[in-house]
Amino acid sequence: MMTIATNKWLNGLLACATFLLVIASPGCARMKSWVGIQGPEHTPATESQPEATETADATEPAPESDMVFDSVAIEQTPPVVNVFGEFDGVERKAPGSAANSGYQQHTFIDEGYDSDVSVDPAGKWIVFSSTRHAENTDIYMQKVDGLSVTQLTSDAADDAFPVFSPDAKQVAFCSTRAGNWDIYVMDADGRNVVQVTSGPMQDIHPSFSPDGTKLAYCSLGYRSEQWEIWTIDLSTHERRMIGTGLFPVWSPRKDKDQIAFQRARQRGSRWFSLWTLDLIEGEAQRTTEVAVSANAAIVSPSWSPDGKRLSFATIVEPARTAGGKPQGQQDIWLVDADGGNRRRLTDGSGTNLEPYWAPDNRIYFISDRGGHESVWSVAAGTSNVSTANTDAAEVEH
Repeated sequence: MMTIATNKWLNGLLACATFLLVIASPGCARMKSWVGIQGPEHTPATESQPEATETADATEPAPESDMVFDSVAIEQTPPVVNVFGEFDGVERKAPGSAANSGYQQHTFIDEGYDSDVSVDPAGKWIVFSSTRHAENTDIYMQKVDGLSVTQLTSDAADDAFPVFSPDAKQVAFCSTRAGNWDIYVMDADGRNVVQVTSGPMQDIHPSFSPDGTKLAYCSLGYRSEQWEIWTIDLSTHERRMIGTGLFPVWSPRKDKDQIAFQRARQRGSRWFSLWTLDLIEGEAQRTTEVAVSANAAIVSPSWSPDGKRLSFATIVEPARTAGGKPQGQQDIWLVDADGGNRRRLTDGSGTNLEPYWAPDNRIYFISDRGGHESVWSVAAGTSNVSTANTDAAEVEH
């Protein structure tokens, strides 16, 4: 998150209650902050209109009080966003080693970090953001089974959250090159960059609709001062706000217009749960909480290729931090779209964040189990859970 990023994690009061990697990744570059407030047991709910908001204080989250924002949307220097939707970060904790049984490493770096990985619809290429060549994140592409890396962007700005279009001919991403975080689209070879959004709001994390004609993304509202989910038509540029939440991902299903996202259970909190909404004639309907945890933040959802299941990351006790970085166990989980059949996929070793469910039925994610935060994958049917790791999230429906 950007590498969902995992690097520039929390720090500062510019917070909008949400956990990723948006552009700093805990295991991902820009989303390196993990802080939360222990909340009460929460029962899944279905609602017609989204109500929860995302705003949090990076230093002392207060779940029952509104936070004060100081011109968040008009900062002269574009802020870095973490997976909690909070701006700016701190130095990352040195990664530790971990066993890699059952895992495959795809990217290798000697310095910096990789984050925000996505896979093309054919399952042959990955795109990701990285600081391997500069302090700011640029976007890179490589074959899933290769080592040769192609740099798609190179500028003084941060470029993050790249994602392929359904026909794999374009890549959407967000960048600070115009002064704020805005959404852009470019050809898959890095050419013909087109700015899609502009203005004082911070727009991040684009996701293509199944037909490739629209994008969903999240934006820090200039007036609401909370994370909002928007859609934009790429041909007409018509924009529509459909609810509140962070890191929206459009389902690949063509028979059902559905978006998954994370939402804070309480304003000013880092305790996120997993939600979905159905788009009916462009309006959000059947907004439903799919998964919630009593001891962890649920963040960074990703759909399975058939749109019937979801993967996501959990951060146990997101309020427990050291040096600005969450200390709780971080794992990748799988769940049915209706909240059933929850299963932990990773073993709790090191960072496991920003999952992306690829066409080959492997889950690509960011992990520091190899030393640096890089791209790894594991088969969705693999069981790598160790009984020794008892600090796992307790995910509920």
